[in-house]
Amino acid sequence: MRRRWREPSLIVPLAGLAPLAVAAAMVSVRGEVEPEITVLVLALTVALGARFGGRPAGVIAALMAALSFDFFHTQPYLSLTISDSEDILSTILLLAVGLVVGGLSARAEENRREAITVGSDEAAVRRVLRVAAAGDPEDVQTAIRAEMTDLLVLQDCWFTTEPVTVHVLGPNGELPGAQLRYQDEGFELPAEGFAIPVDGRGRTYGHFVCTPVRGVGVHVVNRRTAVALAEILALVLKPASEGRG
Repeated sequence: MRRRWREPSLIVPLAGLAPLAVAAAMVSVRGEVEPEITVLVLALTVALGARFGGRPAGVIAALMAALSFDFFHTQPYLSLTISDSEDILSTILLLAVGLVVGGLSARAEENRREAITVGSDEAAVRRVLRVAAAGDPEDVQTAIRAEMTDLLVLQDCWFTTEPVTVHVLGPNGELPGAQLRYQDEGFELPAEGFAIPVDGRGRTYGHFVCTPVRGVGVHVVNRRTAVALAEILALVLKPASEGRG
């Protein structure tokens, strides 16, 4: 099973401590290195924090970088007060640059991870299509259940033709009426379970009923892919039902 989430509990505090450690280490070259160089080095630590810890880590790192620069590299030293107006400006600029750089770095990382997600989801669709080419509905159901379990990080998934009482996933991956909590890269799916309709040409052939793993955020791209997989089963079931008719 693929895990599509990070454990931010350790990364975020480490991202905040990194500027503090770097600023303290650069005290030894204070006076030999221009303050602008110190600012750039601290901004780099912010970018790295955002790269590995996302936007929350970038914000924490930017705040800590500004405070650390103020504490270690502006007079009076080892104090959060600033006596020089240029140092005040440098500290404000460091905070602004840190927030911008951290935000851009976090966004770039989000885009990279989304591209990986899209690529893996496309592979899942191709695998199911290869099974569907044989036209056996049972095999297609099995293949889709396996892919959905992986894509949506599920405890269980099964197909039923009976009516369902849980929330039903919409065509764009939305869950109308469900209260969802954001968790890392997506929203936690309803703990009581949800259903994905197998729709084709105005007819509902059944639903995949899913039980998610708790505490896991699922990206909307994964949810949309799950809807597409269910539609593949509808394409296979439609000729079978017409043949019986």
